[in-house]
Parts: sequence; structure tokens; C-alpha cells
Amino acid sequence: MKRLRRTQLLGLGVMALMLGLVAAPTAQAAPAGATAAPAAAECTGSWDGKTYWAKSPSGTSGGGYARTYWNSSTKRNCAKFWSSPYDGLASNIKLYLHDESGDYIADPPPEHPVNYHYYAGPLYTWFDATNECIHLSGSLTRGGVKYTLSTPDIRCD
Repeated sequence: MKRLRRTQLLGLGVMALMLGLVAAPTAQAAPAGATAAPAAAECTGSWDGKTYWAKSPSGTSGGGYARTYWNSSTKRNCAKFWSSPYDGLASNIKLYLHDESGDYIADPPPEHPVNYHYYAGPLYTWFDATNECIHLSGSLTRGGVKYTLSTPDIRCD
């Protein structure tokens, strides 16, 4: 099975945006004095019950967590990375979904950087992910501390 490279994926994403097949990403900057969080775009499918926590430089869990979902109808995985607590005080939330070959998709995309404060994602696999491993990486800053997310291979079956 031929794998697409990042540049090919970018071209497909741009084409999908132009055709109106997907919505353009929106900024989630927390306005001064805002109390309500933005409505979170949801992954479709079933959650596997696992939560992957970001780690601080000292190795403590916190700052944010990721979850993955499987949609058996579309045969796609979905991932999302939330700040924790969900209060808008985190910044620069970034999420990367990697396939087995090392190709990945990112939110926010590098060519359109956005300073997310609540969550990144949802990100969907761009291939039939039946029995295909994925892994997630990402980061966020909270209280001046940078937390990093790195999962082992997941959803391999």
C-alpha cells in the first residue's frame, strides 16, 4: 500500500478546504475576561477508555491529556488533546498524529500556526486504519511549564 508524504497530504488538505469538504481551523484564543470555553469539535467513534497524559520536564503527569477514538464505519482513528483543567490558561497546544511510516498530520498545521488555549484536534487518520498502529505527540505550556505528549504505538488491532 502506497503511503502519502506530508507534502501530498498538505495538497489533499488544501484541496479539501477549497472544495468545502472540511472546515478551516478556527482560532481559540481566550479573550480577556472570557469565562466560557469554546464549543469543542468532537471525534466520532468509540473511545477506548485510555487517557494519555502530557508530562512536565520533571516527568510528572499533568497540563493536558489526549484520547483516541475508533470509528468502525469509516475505519478511521481520531485523536484530540485537551488542556487540563479546561480553563483557557494553557497556550500553544499542538497535536501530531503519526502513522507507522512516520508521516503525520498536525493541529494547528505548521503553515497556519494558531495559539490554541483549550484543545487541539480532532485529527483523523487519512487511511484505512484497520490493524494499523498510530502514535501521538504534542505539547502545551501551562504556568510557564512546557508539557510534552508522547504515546507508544496505539490502536494496533
